[in-house]
Amino acid sequence: MTGQEHMENKLKQLGNAIGSDDSLVDSVMSRVDAGFIRQTSRARVIRLKRRLIMNGLTKFVAAAVIAVAAVLAVAFLHKSATPAYAIDQTVEALKNVRYMHAVRRDRAGNIEDERWVEIGPDGVQARYRQDAPERNFFVVDDQQTVMVHHPDKNTVILYDAQDKCWTWIYAPGKLFQQLADGGPDYYSVEENVQYKGQPAHHLRWVVGDMDIYIDPETKLPIAHGDYEISYEEPPEGTFDIVIPDGVVVVDKRPGAPPSEEPEWMIEERKKEEMDKVAQGYFEDARRALAAGNYAEAAELFTKTVEIQPGRNWAWFWMGIALYKAGDYDAAIYRLSKVIDAIRKHDLTIPSYQFARALAYQAKGMTDMAKLDMEKVLPKMIQALRNTRAAWSFDLADDPLRRADGFRSEECHEAPTKEQSLAMMINRLRLITGQNFGYDPHATDEDNEVAIAAWEAWLDSSGEIRFTPDAELAPMSEPQEPMAK
Repeated sequence: MTGQEHMENKLKQLGNAIGSDDSLVDSVMSRVDAGFIRQTSRARVIRLKRRLIMNGLTKFVAAAVIAVAAVLAVAFLHKSATPAYAIDQTVEALKNVRYMHAVRRDRAGNIEDERWVEIGPDGVQARYRQDAPERNFFVVDDQQTVMVHHPDKNTVILYDAQDKCWTWIYAPGKLFQQLADGGPDYYSVEENVQYKGQPAHHLRWVVGDMDIYIDPETKLPIAHGDYEISYEEPPEGTFDIVIPDGVVVVDKRPGAPPSEEPEWMIEERKKEEMDKVAQGYFEDARRALAAGNYAEAAELFTKTVEIQPGRNWAWFWMGIALYKAGDYDAAIYRLSKVIDAIRKHDLTIPSYQFARALAYQAKGMTDMAKLDMEKVLPKMIQALRNTRAAWSFDLADDPLRRADGFRSEECHEAPTKEQSLAMMINRLRLITGQNFGYDPHATDEDNEVAIAAWEAWLDSSGEIRFTPDAELAPMSEPQEPMAK
C-alpha cells in the first residue's frame, strides 16, 4: 500500500466514524483560536471543505477539515509561540510614532526620494521635508510657510502653509485603520516572511495593489511600496526653512510684496491652461469610446497625450479604441507603451496586460498573449472572492466610470459587487474556455461551487485557451467585458 493510499484509507476510517456532521466541523473550527492559525491557512481549510462538497465527497468533509485544521494548528504552534500578527497592532503602534523617515532608492542604491514626516497628535502629518534629487525638487513645510526649491531653475517659491501641501502618507494611522475596518476585502497577510534578509510580515494592500512589510517586533511598517521606512528622530534643523544664497525668490504668501516671476513659472501657468484643454479632449474621447466611435476616440486620446504625455489612462483607452477598430499593431504599441511606463515605477496594472493579451491574440500572437495572461490570471481568480481586486478591470471596461477627473453628467458609479463578479467570470471564460456554471441569479451556494471550481482549476491546470465565442454570464444591467 502506497503512502497516499494509506492516508486515504485512514481518512475514510475517520470519515466513517464521524460521518458528515457539519455541526462538528463548525464546533472544531470555532474552538481553534484565530491566533494559532494564520488567516491564509484557515482559508485553505475552508477551501478544502468547498472542494470536497463540490466533488460530492460530503461524507469525508468533517474528517478532512478536522484533520487538516489540527495539523495546521500544531505546525503553527511548533513554528512560533508568538501571537499572530493582526493589522490592529500596527494601528496601535503608529499612535506612538512621532517621526517617519521614508527613502526610495534606484537599482544602484542612490537616493531618488527622501522624506521626513512629523506626525501630529491627531495622527496627521505636521512638519514635512522632501528631497528628490532626480526631480530637482526640494520642499520644507514648517506648518507656517512652505518653501519649494527648484535647484535646476535657481528658484525658491514661498507659500502659505494653508495654501500648499506636499505629502507622502498624510495620515498613516488612518490608512491602516481603514484597512483594518475593511478587513480581508482590503488586505491580506502572510506572516513570518523575509524582507531583504530580515524577518517581516507581508501585508498586501488589495485596492492599492501594493506590498507593505511589517516589523514583527515593533508592528510598524518597514517598507511601503518602493519606500523603506524608519522612525528615528531627524537631524537638528531638518524642518528649518533656509533660503539658499543667490536664488530667485518668489513670495506668494498673503501680504507679501509683489515679485516678478521667472519665465519658467509663466510657462508653467500656460501649461496649466493647456492641461484644462487636455482634460476636455480626454472627456470627449471617453464619450466617443463608450459610444463605439473608435476612430474619433483614438484621435481625441492622441490629442490628450500630446499635451499630457503621462496620462496613463489616455494611452490605455487609445489602445482599446484601436483594438476595437481592428488596428491590432497600433493597439499593441500603445498598450505596451503605457505598460512599460508604469513598470519603470515598479508598478503593474493587471487590466492593462489583460487588454494587451487580447490584442496579441487577435493579431495571432498567441504565445505573447499567454505570457501576459499568465501574469494576471491569479489576480483575476482572486477577484472572484474579493471584487475590490477587480477595480482596474472594471474601470478599463467602462470609459464612463466616474474616475480620473471625469465628472460629466454621463458618468456613473462603479458596478455593484454582483455585477463586478459576473464581469470577471466572463473575462475568465473568454480566456480559458472554462465554464463552471456561475449565474448571478443563482443561489449563493451554487455560485460558491462555481468559484471553488475556478480556484481548483487554477491550482491544477490554469491553462490559457482563448474562446471568443464563450457563453457569457447574464448581467443585471447591460455591461459587457472588453472583447471584440
